Amino acid sequence: MFWIREIAGWALVIFALVLIQMGLGYLSHLERPKVVEAGVVMLGALGLLRAGVFLIRISTAARICRSDDRPQQS
Repeated sequence: MFWIREIAGWALVIFALVLIQMGLGYLSHLERPKVVEAGVVMLGALGLLRAGVFLIRISTAARICRSDDRPQQS
């Protein structure tokens, strides 16, 4: 199950990077920059980036916990 979370996390990160590139494209038009639109796209992209990194962290922690099969010593 953690592989699905990790793949979804990486997909969200890639989609967020595409949105960041699109937002920077809105600002790069020097004759008429679209500042408000770029701000909205950037906020959405940062939310997606944060969610993607969170899913990657959770799946990595699940893999580490699953691979820790040493017997507990008291």
